Amino acid sequence: AQTFMLAMAEEGYDTCPLGGYDSRRIKKLLHLPYGAEVTMVVACGFREERGIWGERFRLPFEEVYRHK
Repeated sequence: AQTFMLAMAEEGYDTCPLGGYDSRRIKKLLHLPYGAEVTMVVACGFREERGIWGERFRLPFEEVYRHK
């Protein structure tokens, strides 16, 4: 997947790996056989400069990282 995403970037596309997808629905839409498994979904396209529609939220690094 990383090689695919890097190759897409080289061609000027943006990519984003997705989680939380409905693998049954994807299998149905793609007419995949019963035994097939969807292991990853990667969205591809061109970046929209005004593409961030809401405010981003990120926890401070010190709150999520603990060194023992």
